[in-house]
Amino acid sequence: MSVTSVYDVFVPGKLPSVTYNPREDQRLEQRVQDYLHETGAILTIAGPTKTGKTVLLRRVIKEPIWIDGQGIDSVNILWERISYELGAYPGLEVQTDDTASLSGEVSVNTGIRALFDIGTKLSSSTDNTQTYRYSTQRPFEVLAPQMLIEAKKALVIDDFHFIPRKVQREIVRGLKPSVHKGLPIILVSISHRVRDVLTAEPDMTGRVKALQIEFWSEEDLVQIAQKGFSALNCEDRDDSLALKLAAESYGSPHLMQTFCLELCKENNVRYAQETATPLRAPNDWARFFSDLVDLSSEDWFNRLWNGPATRGTDRTRWAIRDADGVKLDSYGLTLLAIASIGPRLEISNTEIQKEVARLVSGDGPAGHQITRTLKYMSNIAEKRLSLAMSYETEADDSLNSDDAVNDELNLQPIIEFTDDDPHSNLHIADPFFAFYLRWAAKGKLLSKNANGMRPA
Repeated sequence: MSVTSVYDVFVPGKLPSVTYNPREDQRLEQRVQDYLHETGAILTIAGPTKTGKTVLLRRVIKEPIWIDGQGIDSVNILWERISYELGAYPGLEVQTDDTASLSGEVSVNTGIRALFDIGTKLSSSTDNTQTYRYSTQRPFEVLAPQMLIEAKKALVIDDFHFIPRKVQREIVRGLKPSVHKGLPIILVSISHRVRDVLTAEPDMTGRVKALQIEFWSEEDLVQIAQKGFSALNCEDRDDSLALKLAAESYGSPHLMQTFCLELCKENNVRYAQETATPLRAPNDWARFFSDLVDLSSEDWFNRLWNGPATRGTDRTRWAIRDADGVKLDSYGLTLLAIASIGPRLEISNTEIQKEVARLVSGDGPAGHQITRTLKYMSNIAEKRLSLAMSYETEADDSLNSDDAVNDELNLQPIIEFTDDDPHSNLHIADPFFAFYLRWAAKGKLLSKNANGMRPA
């Protein structure tokens, strides 16, 4: 069936078909397929948010057992979810030609009857439907691993970084026997720390494979636009529009899909065109992109601009050159410098300090003050938005510990500052936040309303 709707072509946040790009030069699909054939290890897939990890696995793996890591705060919850995915439901009896009920409370779908002794046949019908009752009672932690092996399907635990570290280790211990029996197990995370959990476990040496997903190149992102515009019979001469959109996507196919969709709507293209139709650039690129900033990024921006709590003393503020008397403290000033540099996804501390000096009218903060500000901003980004702001003097070093309480952590920190002088760098881990800094931050920071005020 041909695709005619722009909403089927450009699909931000969903699985693409027309605009799917396997990035063949990186052999991502082949590496996953090789693992599925080899097994005998746990595969970890790590990479920045919104870079296509889920799409990759959904394309390659047929009918996986897919578990979302959010909300798994004990290993028992994982076993329950796996059992549910495989067809074990408390309090439900399903009548099929190969269905069983455990103690009248759990029904198990076709394909795993071999796990149990056949019980009493309860009933039959003209269509040969049969229901069996089983007297055995097995806890989920026993039932789920057996069901996984019998089902012969790959287990994928997405967002593994959301699971508390202690529980992660318990899960790895519980899955080890299944790994030894050849079950494909894939743990998906935005953080490299997932490998730390695995390598810390006895007997896992040589049983861990890693696949790192990187931000997309502009060339790869342009292919999304080329495929989609072609399917809609739209022309983008010399790929000029695609290149512009790719340059603003910060390595995220999700953002690129969004931009392409909005550009088509801007051109009133909602279905495939009967004749080749040239696409036009928006009259105002700044307006086009500003309208697409993410509100959750604004929450984080305000959090960083506020900085840590103070003890009744206002911070020093510096006048901004050519900004009609606007003054910013070190947090607002540092954010303005980062935004003014591009921003890029990785910026050196030296570059930020030089940009701060350029922005300030007169003498600005010393370099060590900017370094200190970057450290605290990084610390702020590690904590959830819902937590009260701590004082600068109360930086919680325990957040970097393996035993940190996950309820306190922002497990997808938008920024991270690595203090390794003279090679200290700020990393922007979230492309949506980088996009916000580029298209919304300056307007807020340089507004007259910002002068002497704190963001909401």
